Amino acid sequence: MRVDFEYQLGDLVSFTSRRLTEGYIDDFVLTGIVIDQRLVFTADNKFLVQTPEKDYWVPRPSLTLLSRAQNKTLT
Repeated sequence: MRVDFEYQLGDLVSFTSRRLTEGYIDDFVLTGIVIDQRLVFTADNKFLVQTPEKDYWVPRPSLTLLSRAQNKTLT
């Protein structure tokens, strides 16, 4: 079965993450590269985004495309 994902490997994306502590809730924007895709039949597809600090599994609606990866393979 062929699945067309909205974001492809190598795409540059951004998303908001939340840091919770006892004293505050801090929302911040992270930027990273899609390195893996997961098909989810009952919910939104998830994408593994690599950032300089760590990797995050992020649902599709939370991502914003910044730049498409170029396909460098010869056909």
